[in-house]
Amino acid sequence: MTKNSSTTKERVLQAACEIFAAKGYREATVAEICEAAGANIAAVNYHFGDKEKLYDEVWHCAFSYATGAYPTDGGLPESSGIEEKLYAFASAILHRIFSDDENGLFAKLLYREMASPTLALKKIAIDYLFPQSQHMAGVIQSIPDSEFDEHTLFLCTHSIIGQCAFYNFSRPLRERMMGQETMSEEEIDRTARHIARFSLGGLKEIQK
Repeated sequence: MTKNSSTTKERVLQAACEIFAAKGYREATVAEICEAAGANIAAVNYHFGDKEKLYDEVWHCAFSYATGAYPTDGGLPESSGIEEKLYAFASAILHRIFSDDENGLFAKLLYREMASPTLALKKIAIDYLFPQSQHMAGVIQSIPDSEFDEHTLFLCTHSIIGQCAFYNFSRPLRERMMGQETMSEEEIDRTARHIARFSLGGLKEIQK
């Protein structure tokens, strides 16, 4: 959608998505967002209320992009095997992290938010992160004959998520050590397969 064909509200939201993802909430300014959108500086207040409400809408927008393109269940049927479900989850998260289009905005926003938390973090966790944790907990609980107490389930869930999240927060290190921040499609697939196999092995060991 071009600037000429989109509404002012759409242009401001898109510009905000990109600028918040690149600079974080505190460093981004309403003035530069409006300038990038080709809009009057009053556009943020008129369409969204204030910078904080715009930031909230940016998260909603970015999450919709990410989950629309890469759902955590991978579109698999419920009857799929546990390893395939683990793979689908890891593949979805890694694709979100390394997408260089709007589907990667959510991971970039999360990187910035975790580096410099705002008052919005609690809402972000409840609205966008917790549901993904619940999904993974459900995958773990679907292992036949599994019996995980609440604490063990929590640890297993976040151990698996942590393996995926590592690749988001280590991108600057990856760039300096490997010369690139991104992953190829082949590397994403290989990494997601490893996370799935490694995690399934760990889950089986814990059940013994």
